[in-house]
Amino acid sequence: MSAASAAPSMSRDMIQRLMARAQETAPAPADPPKTEAFDWTRPHRFHSEARSILEGLGRRIALAMQKTLNDQFSQTIEAGLKETREHCAYLLMQETARGADGPFVVGLRNESKQVVGCLLISFESACFLVAQMLNDPEAAVGSEGRFSALEESILMDVALMLSGPLEDVLQEQLKLTIQPADQLVRGDWVMAARILEDLCEFSFGLRFGEKEAVFSLLLESEVLDLYAGIKSPTGTSASLSSVRILERLRRAPISVHATLTTDLIRLEDLARLEPGDVLVLGKKISTPLQVLLNGRRCFHAFPAEQKGKIALVITDSVNEYE
Repeated sequence: MSAASAAPSMSRDMIQRLMARAQETAPAPADPPKTEAFDWTRPHRFHSEARSILEGLGRRIALAMQKTLNDQFSQTIEAGLKETREHCAYLLMQETARGADGPFVVGLRNESKQVVGCLLISFESACFLVAQMLNDPEAAVGSEGRFSALEESILMDVALMLSGPLEDVLQEQLKLTIQPADQLVRGDWVMAARILEDLCEFSFGLRFGEKEAVFSLLLESEVLDLYAGIKSPTGTSASLSSVRILERLRRAPISVHATLTTDLIRLEDLARLEPGDVLVLGKKISTPLQVLLNGRRCFHAFPAEQKGKIALVITDSVNEYE
């Protein structure tokens, strides 16, 4: 028998059987415990129960705004809370302070005249709201990306209209008295932006028929602590703050990856494989694995077993980790 005739023939039937084998799935392994994604770019001041309480506050505000707007406009308007988010003030300031291309901002002052929040309205939503106030949804508002003095005046009226029910709800629920600033600014920041200051954002949608305008209410997180059931320590020392930050970091989930090796196999060799065959990989068993934490090489390790589970024995750290 010639060598050519001894080689396996890749017939159509064999290819189909090979594809069918590849599509067969073994019982799925038990899923690892799910951990909440940890976003390093925002604060984590409010736990899940506190966030639920704040979402309830946002829905109260939305209902109050809806009632006020429906009293002012002839058409039916639906107002709803879209989401709540936490921010570091200095990061949000960098996104907002874009000059003439930024959003419109209306500061909200407390009784001590300190700015503890603001309304944030994108340029597109501002154009839409002004057109609605003019009772002409197709009006050419914001020509060449700019507002005229009249359009800014109308937008300020809209901001005052939205601030009314907002003031009522915050006074009722938080005992917080706020007043909107006398004027709006565009692409400038009106609040304090200390590095460790936290902000809470309530994003609202105002639906006029098929179209929707979106704007945000931002408040210093401190003014929401008591309402959300968060105990705010007073006079916290720098060392105690560091301990709390480290404690939060310890609970942050880290993804761990350890790959033995990768190799290539020809299709004709794959067609010959049967249960019990051995694949020889191009790596010596004396060579340690690379362990990646969040995608970054951190350790060398050898495979092991612990209580019936695959484990790793850490040998040393790599320069990239150090």
